[in-house]
Order: sequence, then structure tokens, then C-alpha cells
Amino acid sequence: MYTNRISYVAIYHGKHVLNKLKNLPVDISYISEKQNYAVVYFDKSNEQMIQKQMKNVKGLKHFGPSQTYNDELNF
Repeated sequence: MYTNRISYVAIYHGKHVLNKLKNLPVDISYISEKQNYAVVYFDKSNEQMIQKQMKNVKGLKHFGPSQTYNDELNF
């Protein structure tokens, strides 16, 4: 069975945000403590629900889609 997954980057301020991210229904694949960001994955069908929950997290500066799988960009 194949599920559509989407990757988002969460830029945060403060380590308490990581504990809140771990309580959400997302898979955290990478945490950069030095640059204060985390890469999270979740099902694309839950995107609207996750975005609403992320707006309520205090200390989260930015939450947007990752450009990792964008075919238009060349790395």
C-alpha cells in the first residue's frame, strides 16, 4: 500500500517546541539544534489538520513545505 507523504520544515525558537512537535501526528526525520529547525513528514491527506495544529504551537516561527522533492529546483 502506497501513501502520499509530504515533507515540511519547521523553524522554531526554543527547545519546548520540539516536545510539542513530538506530540503531534507527524514523523520527525531531522532536528537541527544549532540552526533551530526540524524536518517533519506526514500524510498528505492530513495536511490541513496539521497546519491548523501547527498554528497553535507557540515558539514556531515558520512552517512550510520542504523544497527537497521539488523537480523544478536543481541542487
